[in-house]
Amino acid sequence: MGLSRKNAQTGFTVIELLVVGTVLAIAGVLVYVQVNNLQSANEDFQRKTAINAMHYALEEVYYKEHQAYPASLNAATLPSVDPDLFTDPDGFTLGKDVLSEEELKALLEDGDADQNTQKRLDSVSMGKSPNYHYDATDCDMKGKCQSYTLRADLTHEADYVKESRHE
Repeated sequence: MGLSRKNAQTGFTVIELLVVGTVLAIAGVLVYVQVNNLQSANEDFQRKTAINAMHYALEEVYYKEHQAYPASLNAATLPSVDPDLFTDPDGFTLGKDVLSEEELKALLEDGDADQNTQKRLDSVSMGKSPNYHYDATDCDMKGKCQSYTLRADLTHEADYVKESRHE
């Protein structure tokens, strides 16, 4: 009696492995791109939220009390706003001077750095600049201004701008 044996093949061919590897590489690239896009969108959302909070506090709190706007903007000027909102996602704080890379490194070495110093250093090293801008106009000698523009530089959209309602 003749027994027929089927050739049993185990494992995968080189072609199958290449196809699976290519599909996995493409999926990895797509996931990486999507994660970066989501991260940028989240940072833009944070920037818009911060600008909206500052704008609301300027209009509904500060202006109602002083009948003018401040010449400069920082956490002390608007105590009703969470101080963390004055710091953009890159670590720059509105109302604080922008330090050079060398000055930031010196702060870190001396131990005089705050929690955002390393983030600012990384941002400055990559050529980034502050995202939040406050420009007061028509100011008198006492620092009372008649109008302002508050702006955030967004990653994937045009600048987000809020202007004073009163002039």
